[in-house]
Amino acid sequence: SWLGPWLTDLPDGLTALYFEQTGWQWLGIALGLLIVILAFRLVSAGGRFAGKHFASPKAEWVKLLMPIVNAVLVILLIDFINSDLNTTGLVDATVLAVGTGLVYLFAAAAAYRLCIAIAETIVSRITDKGFDASLIRLGAYVVGFLAAVVIVVTGVQQLGADVVPLLAGLGVGGLAVALAVRPTLENMIGGVILFADKPIKVGDYCTFGTQSGTVERIGLRSTRIRALDRTVITVPNAVFADMQLTNWARCDTMLITTVIGLRYETTPEQLRHVLARMRQLCFAHPKIESDTLRVRFSGFGASSLDVTVRVYALTNEWNEYHAIREDLYLRFAEIIEASGTSIAFPSSTLYVGRDTGLDADKVEAAEREVGDWRNAGQLPFPHTPEPLTAQITDSLDYPPKGSPEVYRKVIERKEERLGSSDDPESESEERLAGDEKEEHETDDASHRNR
Repeated sequence: SWLGPWLTDLPDGLTALYFEQTGWQWLGIALGLLIVILAFRLVSAGGRFAGKHFASPKAEWVKLLMPIVNAVLVILLIDFINSDLNTTGLVDATVLAVGTGLVYLFAAAAAYRLCIAIAETIVSRITDKGFDASLIRLGAYVVGFLAAVVIVVTGVQQLGADVVPLLAGLGVGGLAVALAVRPTLENMIGGVILFADKPIKVGDYCTFGTQSGTVERIGLRSTRIRALDRTVITVPNAVFADMQLTNWARCDTMLITTVIGLRYETTPEQLRHVLARMRQLCFAHPKIESDTLRVRFSGFGASSLDVTVRVYALTNEWNEYHAIREDLYLRFAEIIEASGTSIAFPSSTLYVGRDTGLDADKVEAAEREVGDWRNAGQLPFPHTPEPLTAQITDSLDYPPKGSPEVYRKVIERKEERLGSSDDPESESEERLAGDEKEEHETDDASHRNR
């Protein structure tokens, strides 16, 4: 041993035997343990320094070195005590058993740290730091824990201990722990459901229950949401997975709907002008979806003529949605002002003037017409007579006269007449039909003269 030259002139107290070992051997053991303990503390301080000054995953890889260095220190201490100090008997067996156990424990810790370091490296390379990252970390924790258990059990077997009672104890303890952490397991299952369905992700604005906010983190136990008032709402995953979730970030378009009330002094032609201009504006706007837009005169309100607007903004971002809606409303206001009317507001109008009463001629005409219906047995109450309904069905002009549809039909009829004018037979038939019409008109005129 390299200690030989130092052991020639030792005092009697260091060469005397104490529990089968000399004094200088016990002193060497104590010094070796002290040096290793100081080295452990130095390694631990290095790990804390790495955790504060290095970002993940570098910090995890530095922490992986801690159990490896500690295991090497224990191996060197065992070799020093057994080979250099040349201990024997019970002390040698005890040092070897304890040292071997420590080496296996540090190896188990190194395996656990290795799994975490690999997981953090993977997480640092993915863009979505939400539930995917949490699931990767969970997998690393489980795999690392199982690897550590296997290494510890292997070490116990190497030391000659029976592992069957140990495994049985672990099974009973695991059952007790599972019962104790049942709510946590429920939340973890809820987190797995959120991961499988993916109704939301980090950064999405959503509504859950009666609250709304932006998802900041989806963890294994809970989901953290930043509310509109900037408070943080933490919802357990078991509860969150059972809620009705509205994910506004998944909208392809966003609905803009409102009811605009115009003054009752607005004439029908003014109202048509407003409706036409508002529809044209929606068609022309680059941020309004044109296939489903609806701008319609919807009813007579208590103090206004109501126009319902229902269109979709081509965005799924809230700030842009509010900007588009604001621009649309301002343009609507300009159209209403340009049409010579204005937006109504709840009011009462008092007209002061001399009452001229009812128009006697119109009253007499209306009563006479109703009397004629009654005398002829055609009073349309409680139901309209079938002959009358057959006569008047589809007799109104809709679309109204002057609309593009009616104008197009008139043009088509004219083109058909021009196309058939070259046919002599059709011309003669048309002439005969005209003559027959004139004869009927002449007969009707003579009948009226009589």
